[in-house]
Amino acid sequence: MRAHWESWVTEAEVQRLAGAGLTHLRVPIGHWEFVDSDEGYVRGGLPYFKRLVYWAHKYGLQVIADMHTAPGSQNGFDNSGTTRGVNWTSDPKNVALSKRALQTMLKYIASDPVVLATIDAIDLLNEPLIDALDFEQLWEYDTGGHTLVAQGLHKTPPVVSIVDRGFKDYSWWQPRWPRDWNSKYIDAWLDAHLYHVFDHNIDAWPLEKHLRLVAQNGRDLKSNSTVFPILVGEWSLALPQAAVNGRENQARRMFAEAQLDAYEQGGAGWVFWCFKTEASPEWSFLDALDRSWIPQPLNSRKFPPGGAPRKPYPKFVWSPAGGWWAQPKTWKRNTLIIGGGITLFMAFVFKKSAELEQRTLYPRVWIPSMMWAKQFKASIYAKQLRLNKDDSDPNFQPPKSL
Repeated sequence: MRAHWESWVTEAEVQRLAGAGLTHLRVPIGHWEFVDSDEGYVRGGLPYFKRLVYWAHKYGLQVIADMHTAPGSQNGFDNSGTTRGVNWTSDPKNVALSKRALQTMLKYIASDPVVLATIDAIDLLNEPLIDALDFEQLWEYDTGGHTLVAQGLHKTPPVVSIVDRGFKDYSWWQPRWPRDWNSKYIDAWLDAHLYHVFDHNIDAWPLEKHLRLVAQNGRDLKSNSTVFPILVGEWSLALPQAAVNGRENQARRMFAEAQLDAYEQGGAGWVFWCFKTEASPEWSFLDALDRSWIPQPLNSRKFPPGGAPRKPYPKFVWSPAGGWWAQPKTWKRNTLIIGGGITLFMAFVFKKSAELEQRTLYPRVWIPSMMWAKQFKASIYAKQLRLNKDDSDPNFQPPKSL
């Protein structure tokens, strides 16, 4: 484990993540780093956690400290530390041990000024499977954890407590969310993890249906963010094979852009899972950058909302502002050319209009075209030549008022 901790995350990678436009790193930590749970886990990762936090501080990143596991497992998934059932709340000692682990983690954070300054959110517990747990014990842990964070980490604005939605809908959470949270400062977020590869009911969907689901998720985030700010704490570019359908680069780029647009609407931002993998680039932010699946900068878009490919559009055409490719290299020259062409065309139209304008009666009031219309100029000139003889046109004479 020490060899892994020494080499898996490097300072250069942290610097690159910051340069790619990220603002936060969400760092999962096992409960066994803070308590002796007699479960056989290898301890010793905290010095490397601190090293990572210091690197983040150096490059202007904030850190979310994520309590990723619980004694007995809060969900039965491998990411909880064990797949031997969901036993966290079945034994009160497990919950008590989690509370002690959280208290110890907060003391550890508060003991170092750099760590305290860099960590601005605490994920109280990752992905508790609410339907398999005693929610009363879980909620006591969450609300108590919120209080511990507020009292143990003295900062203004306060360190945010993150409550995982536990695979429940936002509507389920609305009546349960404490109304005094976020009353003065933003001090609590709901955490939603949005993936497209764990629901086998959508495995056969084409990419377009996945993109529509992402857009709907964005609308749900926006409509519920008035009750609680929502962090999309995990998402990836993993898709069922039917959605990729032989066009991997395009599909994953479209998927990334759609998710980036949608997940900004929850009010608390998003976190990509994860920063690096051994061999699965769709789960690796750095690999996705290398493949241009993640746009750079993050707000640039290759595809319009909805994911339809943009129509081919030459980048050298005249477009001084707006459009998908604003400010092409030759816009100044093209503007002069187009402007000159318009001026010449309008001069020709003006000249022909002045020549061809004909009136059967002299206007009763002055009109602007008297200044340039050939008919008026010819009439005045003829009148001067004839010296007001009687052979002038009696129907085209200025009224006495003019």
